[in-house]
Amino acid sequence: MRITLNGEIKECPAGTTIDKLLELYNIDRHRTAVELNSQIIPRKELSSQILKDADVLEVVTFVGGG
Repeated sequence: MRITLNGEIKECPAGTTIDKLLELYNIDRHRTAVELNSQIIPRKELSSQILKDADVLEVVTFVGGG
């Protein structure tokens, strides 16, 4: 199945959750905000939200510093 992740086409298995996708691409779920098809997904729903072909995700990683 193909999805768009931060503007890039990516392949992932059918039935992949957002949480699993983040794991697949080594993205720390605790330091991110996820938008799926222009909707912010609450962190508690990342493990239950199953992706569909052609979904569009934007993942923003928070970085600390000063």
